[in-house]
Amino acid sequence: MKKIPGWIITIVVIAFLIAAKFIFFPKKEQPKGPAGAKGGKASGPIVVNYFVAEKKTVNNNVYTTGKIGALNEIEIKPEVAGKVVAIYFKEGETVNKGAPIIKINDADLQAQLQKNKIQLKLAEEKLARLKKLLAINGISQEEFDVQENEIASLKADQAFVMAQLAKTNITAPFSGVMGLKNISEGAYVNPSQVIVSLIQLKPLFIEFSIPEKYSGVIIKGINLQFAPDHQESSKTFSAQIYALEPKIDETTKTLRGRALYSGNEIFYPGSFVKVFVELGNAASSILIPTQCIIPVLKGQKVFISKNGTAHEVKVITGIRSEDKIQILEGLNEGDTVLTTGLMSVKKESKLKLIKPVK
Repeated sequence: MKKIPGWIITIVVIAFLIAAKFIFFPKKEQPKGPAGAKGGKASGPIVVNYFVAEKKTVNNNVYTTGKIGALNEIEIKPEVAGKVVAIYFKEGETVNKGAPIIKINDADLQAQLQKNKIQLKLAEEKLARLKKLLAINGISQEEFDVQENEIASLKADQAFVMAQLAKTNITAPFSGVMGLKNISEGAYVNPSQVIVSLIQLKPLFIEFSIPEKYSGVIIKGINLQFAPDHQESSKTFSAQIYALEPKIDETTKTLRGRALYSGNEIFYPGSFVKVFVELGNAASSILIPTQCIIPVLKGQKVFISKNGTAHEVKVITGIRSEDKIQILEGLNEGDTVLTTGLMSVKKESKLKLIKPVK
């Protein structure tokens, strides 16, 4: 019988000892932690900040965002193709309605017009002679009518050429400020090419959207206040609502409107602004921080603390300011509303209130 090598016996013994350790001395389970442990419960209360609900008299204002727009704004494109022979404007300058902007080469059209004028003159002279012959029955009425039709056709051709000539002179359709040019003198342009933009900067409009529930109180003629979205100052500007969309947007459930701003402050169309409309003073109402509100399937809810335990409360909200929201139903004055930890808190969770929010 062949002798088993010693190193094999050593490996078998070590493997047996390791297996025996796991079989007879299993590793003890670590106690489950409060957060994320399987089947375990939090060993301590959830730490949260809170806000004590109180009644305050607030301004019944509607807050929203808006965008500044120009009453008149266009991209100027040529109506006919051709070479640019003159540029009359300077970038960024103010121009008046009817001011020339560019001139497109019209040499071929001028030649056509000259030819047409000569043909028309000859046709009119011939018509005058035929008229004398017709008076003495030297020609038939048909010959005279044919010549009259030829003159009418030449006049129509002349009107067409003059209309084409007018398209080679591009003028400002309204007063405004020229943008940055996209062509240079000598360039060949076509009707799809943007030459320059023209924007009317005074007056401007503020376009905004408000929730459907305010559609009955937002009417034409009332004023709104707005402030540039990028400025931290409290300075606001006034604009008067002059138009409202005659229907509610089905997707956003909002009403779109525009207000006219005729002041001297310089704003650029396309800028976003903060908008609010004053609707008078509301009665004393409960206000809480907006971050307390949790959207749910059928409305909104908040968590309140009672005897150190979390309770869900369904609420109905009203007007909203920049950092507070009005509670119409669901809360009472003095209720302790949670402001932080809302993703961790559940019904009946134990709470530790740390910092009050003002």
